[in-house]
Amino acid sequence: MHIVFFEDDKFANFEPLSLSHPVFTLLCGTSKIYRKWMKALKPRGVSFVCRHYLSRILETEDKVVRGQDKPTDFVFVNGRFLPTRETIAGLKKLATGQSLVSDGTLLAFRIDLESRLDLSGRLGLLHQGDILRDIGNSFYKKETKGKAVNYLWDLVNLNGKLIDLEFGDFKSKSSNSRKAYPGAHLIDRKKIFVGPGVVIKPQVTIDASEGTVIIEKGTVVEPLTFIKGPVYIGPDCRIVGGKIREGCSFGPVCRVGGEVEETIMLGFDNKYHDGFLGHAYLGEWVNLGAMTTNSDLKNNYSQISVHVDGQSVNTGQLKVGCFIGDHTKTGIGTLLNTGISIGFSCNLYGGTLFGDRHIKSFSWGTPGNLVEYRLDKACETAAASMKRRNMAFGDIERRLFAEIHGLAKWPGKI
Repeated sequence: MHIVFFEDDKFANFEPLSLSHPVFTLLCGTSKIYRKWMKALKPRGVSFVCRHYLSRILETEDKVVRGQDKPTDFVFVNGRFLPTRETIAGLKKLATGQSLVSDGTLLAFRIDLESRLDLSGRLGLLHQGDILRDIGNSFYKKETKGKAVNYLWDLVNLNGKLIDLEFGDFKSKSSNSRKAYPGAHLIDRKKIFVGPGVVIKPQVTIDASEGTVIIEKGTVVEPLTFIKGPVYIGPDCRIVGGKIREGCSFGPVCRVGGEVEETIMLGFDNKYHDGFLGHAYLGEWVNLGAMTTNSDLKNNYSQISVHVDGQSVNTGQLKVGCFIGDHTKTGIGTLLNTGISIGFSCNLYGGTLFGDRHIKSFSWGTPGNLVEYRLDKACETAAASMKRRNMAFGDIERRLFAEIHGLAKWPGKI
């Protein structure tokens, strides 16, 4: 089986993260969405279909997943769905020329090599609604009950449950190279996985009594850290004290301190200092200055609305924090409004509240006084940030910045 992951026309619902990441590469639980499907289906090869300007970004994904097979047929999977027992079974039984549909949404379809060649000019445009509908209508439809995510807060809300469900993928692994110092306190150890090279220093408490805790290889947990599961901490992170509460997932090479709960950090993020972050989703290379804090609950306990694709959407939730795009930075003492959406490569400072619901990409300045963050200067800052983690800012990143800067349509009204 050769799997092709694609985005549908709801990709904008996941902005600002989806400005720089195809939806199926977003982290939830302990892995990115497409990797969950790969584990479930064990395909011989994998390909990706997404918006054209993001296609080169996928070259940075692990190339091993693409495989070396020469397929004769292809199963296209909508990367907005999470694998379930029912959808996995239905997909394995899918015949050529058939599709799986869940609540009117195309979940998957299977085509042969000849059909793929015939449709090649359109298969790369499945994120356009009219093309998606036309292609979907050409198949014999089989109904299934799928698990779709529709917005970023869906991923945040599912996160803790998925960490617990996926703990079994880790608990059978063993390592003799981890080190927990005397004075570290691990509660309910059978629900804690500690990977190779992990160091847990004295005066650390890890409480798995109400949820599993997974700490991947190379991570260091500093003294005066409290971790309450379910929590997933990815490779080569450093937890520098504070409270890491339930429902958190951190991708690789994150620096995390202060108080954090029900938050996903995609990777290479820096929240080193005190300050509260809750019910939030951060992209990559985000840096939060000391005491940066977001609100995730209104004083009147009413439901929270979020700016999505130019509209205000009622989340139906009482707790929603912030959504922050890649390469965005905040200065010391920055306060973020409930449900705020902050775009790609912003630089926000001023030590007071940003009361906006939405801040567009490449914004620079203080509340009420935001101007364009020049593309050349933004690239310089990103290059310096990535160099600190021994990563290069190359042509792929430069072109991505230029594309998203164009989407922001500066100059213009914020």
